[in-house]
Amino acid sequence: MMGIPRRILATVMASMLIAGTVAAQPAPTDSQKQQAGDLTKKAIAKSQAGDHEDAIELYLEAYAIVPLPVLLSNVGAEYQKLGKPVESLKYFCMYLDKDPTGQSATYATAQAKTLQIELGNTGVTDADVCRPQKPVESVTPDPVVEARLGIPALPPAQDTSSDGGKTLRLAGLGIGGAGVVALGLGVYFGLEAKEISDEISNHPMTEQWREDIRALEAKGQSHENKQIAFMVAGGALVATGTVLFFIGRSRRSSESSVAVTPTASPDGMGLVVSGGF
Repeated sequence: MMGIPRRILATVMASMLIAGTVAAQPAPTDSQKQQAGDLTKKAIAKSQAGDHEDAIELYLEAYAIVPLPVLLSNVGAEYQKLGKPVESLKYFCMYLDKDPTGQSATYATAQAKTLQIELGNTGVTDADVCRPQKPVESVTPDPVVEARLGIPALPPAQDTSSDGGKTLRLAGLGIGGAGVVALGLGVYFGLEAKEISDEISNHPMTEQWREDIRALEAKGQSHENKQIAFMVAGGALVATGTVLFFIGRSRRSSESSVAVTPTASPDGMGLVVSGGF
């Protein structure tokens, strides 16, 4: 970012309200929400200070009080920072099992896929990213035997790491663009709803109402509902696209470091992007 010194923490929060907790669990009390929220804040602070083990304990304590699935994704991210891919994969998959379409599902799936590759399981797709994988045994070819059989030597494998996060940046731009379009539709329907509302509110009391007034009111309500839906969806897409773009940008340079941590409290959830730019 222009004007910001290197290694200065930058935080981007994309907050969305949660409709409720797990159906099988009783609704948490205000005291429990407050306690879990305090533990989550402490966990974030521990993570940013590099104390990932304590962060894991605090996240799990918060989850025991208010079982928000996104906290499991947080634990997976902390284990990933500790260099423990088996434990990290376990918690990312626990999150995906409990909230497969949640706000952090795309993030958790991408991380789980990366961990599977790190563990030697290639060819993993998003659909089977959490299924038990059978490691592929590598076989070292004998160049002498291959030469006798007339088998040409394979060219050296190309290093795909030079992509520099281009795929993630393009994905982030695409998702963010879709979010902007959704926000634009939200604005359009909002203006349509306002126009109908103004027409009804400013109707002269001395004049007779138009025959289709009920249909007009229903149309206005429909536009208002669409406005809300598109604005919420657009905001979420823009936030997700921003996160993906910054992850891709961080991979473009080995000197840049960006960490992405999904966060949650009893009243909201979001994503934290932190690091030096």
